[in-house]
Amino acid sequence: MTHGKIDYLQLPALDIARSAAFYEKVFGWKVELDYASFEAPGMIGQWTTERAPVDAGGPLVWIRADNLYPTLEVVADAGGRVHGRPRPDGGERWLVEIDDPAGNRIGVVVHVRSPRSQTLVAVRDVEASSRWYQQLLGLRSDHGGPHYERLLSGAELVLQLHSFAVEHHHGRIGDPNAAPGNGVVLWFGDVADFDDVVARAAELGAPVIHAPHRNPPTGEGNGPGHREIWVSDPDGYTVVVASPDGEAFEPA
Repeated sequence: MTHGKIDYLQLPALDIARSAAFYEKVFGWKVELDYASFEAPGMIGQWTTERAPVDAGGPLVWIRADNLYPTLEVVADAGGRVHGRPRPDGGERWLVEIDDPAGNRIGVVVHVRSPRSQTLVAVRDVEASSRWYQQLLGLRSDHGGPHYERLLSGAELVLQLHSFAVEHHHGRIGDPNAAPGNGVVLWFGDVADFDDVVARAAELGAPVIHAPHRNPPTGEGNGPGHREIWVSDPDGYTVVVASPDGEAFEPA
């Protein structure tokens, strides 16, 4: 045991089942409702109705989350409340305060990530394209509808689809009469189930640009040492799916 380590957390609750459901849904804590107890990363604890909730003042517990948007979206759905907009803290993390269902003030901390691509392409039929990408890559919808779609891998946004015909706040994106994706390749790397993707591409009837192959060709080295398939999506965009780098490594 480490001297000075915070070992146990007791959280006031008005309705233990409601509070337990909130922390389970928002933060993924493991709950044992029969004992009003929980297990969080590096911490165990219990809800109690014998202490009054505290909405402000005193110590503030900060709980780490992986992403801002998905976490804050679920807070209200789970019976909580978000206080104000997230604020940056020293360029290293985002901080935002929330109330749990009992009214306890809790801090949420999300560490800043490096900039990353969040590709958006214009398509003729958002819903049809969404189904195509979901089936091919096992992605899931995070928005839905005929105008705009967000597709996630786990909790990570990997592709956005936008209707050619809808302007929203930014004006029309692209010309539906022009050839799509001139000079653009939609690349999905580190795909562990590469062989399954190849099979699903065949089921979808996706036009094959380059059949499954090793990059680089056999006998020409090991960088990046993965396999690829190049296909066309329903709008004619070139889509490349690649296995993890090194998956096709050739021992000397």
